[in-house]
Amino acid sequence: MRINAGTVLLYNCSGPEFSKMRQIFAMLRLRMRPVAPDRYRLPLKDLAAGKGEAGAMEEPFPERVLVFCNLNDALLNQVLEVVRVAGLPDIDFKAVMTETNREWDSYRLLEHLREEREAIRAAKERKAAEEQAAREEQEDAPEQGTAREEAQDQADAPAPDSGEPEEPADS
Repeated sequence: MRINAGTVLLYNCSGPEFSKMRQIFAMLRLRMRPVAPDRYRLPLKDLAAGKGEAGAMEEPFPERVLVFCNLNDALLNQVLEVVRVAGLPDIDFKAVMTETNREWDSYRLLEHLREEREAIRAAKERKAAEEQAAREEQEDAPEQGTAREEAQDQADAPAPDSGEPEEPADS
């Protein structure tokens, strides 16, 4: 009897370019469940279990999505590493079924994944802008330091000659 190590829900990953990925998943004893658009309204837990009745045909997602279900952390990390180094086609989103999202349908999951991606993109842009501002501030700082040093040098310099003889200092 073959023991299943977990399940992967596959959205838009059925073409020949994904045959290598399917082979990898099979070698790792992962059950693969392609999700057709007529099953997008079912909860993730039902999709992972192969349960639920298909509904009306929906428009397919444009994104390629993998949802890992019931994998332990070590296997999940192994799968992600193998997918990364195997030179597979790009996958737009990778997700894990959790206690929080197991009741979600595919639309809710994809909406959440898109929101997360946008939040990450916005955070990266903010960070890049902050780093650029800090670099510009550092570039301006030496110029300000030089101006301060020049002002101090002028204050420390002897007064210009007024044409009057200096009085000798008392010894």
